[in-house]
Amino acid sequence: MRESSVETFRWLAAFSAQPAQSSSNPYQRLNRLLACIAAVFAGLGALWVASGHFRIDPGPYFLLALVVLPCIGGVYFYTRVRSEPVFAAMLAATAFLMVFPAACSLMSYLATTIAGPRIDANLLAIDRAFGISWPAIMAFAGDHRFLADTLGLAYQSIIPQTLLLVLLLGWTRKPDQLYGLCLAIAGGATLTLLFWIAFPSFGAYSMYHLPLATQMKLSLVEGVDYGQQLTNLLKNGPGFIEPKDLRGIIGFPSYHTVQAIVLAWYARKLPYLGWLFLALNIAVVCATPIHGGHHLIDIPGGAIVAALVIFIADRLVKKLGGKAAPAAVPAPQSLDPARA
Repeated sequence: MRESSVETFRWLAAFSAQPAQSSSNPYQRLNRLLACIAAVFAGLGALWVASGHFRIDPGPYFLLALVVLPCIGGVYFYTRVRSEPVFAAMLAATAFLMVFPAACSLMSYLATTIAGPRIDANLLAIDRAFGISWPAIMAFAGDHRFLADTLGLAYQSIIPQTLLLVLLLGWTRKPDQLYGLCLAIAGGATLTLLFWIAFPSFGAYSMYHLPLATQMKLSLVEGVDYGQQLTNLLKNGPGFIEPKDLRGIIGFPSYHTVQAIVLAWYARKLPYLGWLFLALNIAVVCATPIHGGHHLIDIPGGAIVAALVIFIADRLVKKLGGKAAPAAVPAPQSLDPARA
């Protein structure tokens, strides 16, 4: 009887402490933050295209908007109509991870028209100072074709990994990790893009010409001539921009490294699968010099950026998440008629 009275008192105190009118979704501020980031980047890209008179195929972007709109509607429904914060988080993350990368990729191509002087020669000198030879790495990859092809599959897994991780984090009800993932990806892309605009680089394959014998042994994701294509892109501008043909152009810091570390970090709490994500993303990092054509110094540069954005993202989630409304207070067990 005494325990029941104390429990009832605690429940009444908790109930009375709730605000009279509050949002049912404690992550609304994070949803708004993701929406603002995506809108800013999409808006800047659109204004840049319009003001610079770039030629662009708009069809895929309209199609993207049609796909994103139901996700936005779902966020509203699971926030305002039916209180399901985890479903809202999944849909918000899905919408964000469709809009933001597309806008950021477009802006990287537009940025070739304002980029500063290339620093590939400096990065190459750093690699050489550490005794690192990119042609030797590629020759080794050519002599171990199975290893090179396996790393190529890992290198191309970033997008599928991201989509899978969003589903898994939602399924296991980890909205904090979902929002952290999105914010870290946004921060990493922003920092690497800003640095690249000031100091562009295209990687080792823009500085070397591989021997034909080595080229014949390799089946690279980007192709052996991609370095020259990027050099021409910086020299001549993006020309006609087709979204389906946009690829990564940033050398230092390695954004693939940023993504790999971010994915491994936010997957770490998944039972069993966290180790699989870790192993896969170690392979992604190992693949960056071969299939991404990166200087080796690009990798620690990406690792530093990843550590910084993860630190910031986690603190933003702690500060903005779960503050709008306390969790619903369950009825005390002592009031259950079945136990009276």
